[in-house]
Parts: sequence; structure tokens; C-alpha cells
Amino acid sequence: MVETLLVREPFTLTNLSHEPLHGDLRFQNGAVRKKPVLIICHSFMAFKDWGFFPHAGEQFAEKGFGAITFNFSQNGVEDDEDRITRFDRFEANTISREIADLGAVIDAVADGKIGPGILDAGKIVILGHSRGGGVAIIRAAIDRRVGGLVTWSAVSTFDRWTQHQKLTWRKLGYLPLSRDTAAGPLRLGINLLNDLEQHPRELSIADAAGRVGVPWLLLHGEADVSVPIREAEMLYMRAPKSTTEYEPIAKAGHLFKASSRDEDQFRTLDSVIEWTVGWLHNHII
Repeated sequence: MVETLLVREPFTLTNLSHEPLHGDLRFQNGAVRKKPVLIICHSFMAFKDWGFFPHAGEQFAEKGFGAITFNFSQNGVEDDEDRITRFDRFEANTISREIADLGAVIDAVADGKIGPGILDAGKIVILGHSRGGGVAIIRAAIDRRVGGLVTWSAVSTFDRWTQHQKLTWRKLGYLPLSRDTAAGPLRLGINLLNDLEQHPRELSIADAAGRVGVPWLLLHGEADVSVPIREAEMLYMRAPKSTTEYEPIAKAGHLFKASSRDEDQFRTLDSVIEWTVGWLHNHII
């Protein structure tokens, strides 16, 4: 009998802009076959070690996947710190950067720079939560190396600000995320607004949803107040019905009751993970 052990291998990549991308590959050693790849994209103001992402990575690894979590290059987290400290990088972030960062991670898997001899680069699935779900949808629509898509609580649009907020944004050159900028120094840079306005077609999640040509599992909490379930319904309306499965999760919010382990001991989240794994085995693996 081969003894298995959960392994976490940190990695650092360089994206096309020569910026570092820090991530972790989790997998069970001792298996003979190469593992299907699940690349997990974190949400807005989150990072690979925030909230439920480490737990999700561990659970998917224990169930036979090579699970990759990573930090988008401009999310404001330095190396493996557990909080946002690089406010300048956070301010410089754009949606186009995140889509390119996800492409760089896929490049590294395809080129054998991550998990050589361990990962099956012919079976790459991307999973995104919230804004990361929107990024994953667009990447899946343009990248033929992606063989499957899973979205949890995904946004249906990146444009989430009022005209009044945008006027303030342009006037100041940034948009503060807190009224008290001393207590909450995070702010959105003008490049994010320019990116959205200059690339409306390329950054349209709704349009991309209609072009997703791979199996897609769309999960969303019915009690989500951050990203209302009507956004999931809109995505499903645009998605190809023959390859998309949409499931609302009863009584679950944006984080599937996993804002911390204490909320419900990850029971709801683990049921979502089990649902996702079962779907992956039926449609991808």
C-alpha cells in the first residue's frame, strides 16, 4: 500500500510585465498517475492565504487534484504575508492584469514549470470566486488550454460603481474604499477605471459567458447580498445550456458560511466542494 501525504509546494512565477506571482501547489504524493489541475482564483481584496482558500486548496488536493492557489500580482500582498501592505500595488491593479496573471499561471502549468511530472497539463480547470469568477469566465472563453470552468458566487459585471463615484474617481485620480482614508488606506487607481472604459468588449463577462466552450459549473448562494443571485441567473441565461450546470445553494451567502471556520465549521463550504468534485469527475476527469 502506497502511503499518501498532502504536500504544499510554494512557487514564484514572473508574469509578462516581469512582476512576481506567488502561489502554492497542493497535492497528494505517492500516486502513480498525473493529477488533473485546478487553478483557484481569489476574490477582490482577498489573497491565496485569506479565508477559506487554503482550506479549499487542501480539500481539492486530498480528493486527487493538483490544487493551485496564487496571488494576483497587484493584489497588494507581499510574498506570503497574511494581509495587504503594498497599497501602491493594490492601487495599480486592473482587471486586464488579473486575466493576464491567470494566463501566466496556465503557461507555467503547460510548460512544466509548476508540478513537473505531477500535473496533467491536458486537464486544466479554473475555479474563480466572486471577481475571480469573472476573471475565470473571460479566461475560459479565450484560452483553449482550459478544459473546464467552475464559478462560485461570480460577478456578472466588473463595472460596479455609480456615475457619482466615477466622477469622484476621475476628479481625485483614485477612489477611496473607506471614508476614513487614514484608517482604511486602500483605494482604486484610475487605471482600473480606464481599463474598464477602454476595453468594454474584452472585459464583458456577460459576452464571455456566451463564448465559454467547455463544461461549466455555476454555483451561487441564494442569500448572497454582496453579489445577488440575479447575477448568476444572468450568467446562466447567457451561457451555453448544453455544457453549463447552474445550481443555487439554499440559505448560503457570498462566502458559503465560511467567513471563518467558526461560522459553521466549513460544513456548507465542504458540501460545495463535494458538489464541485462530483461534477468534475462526471464532466472533466
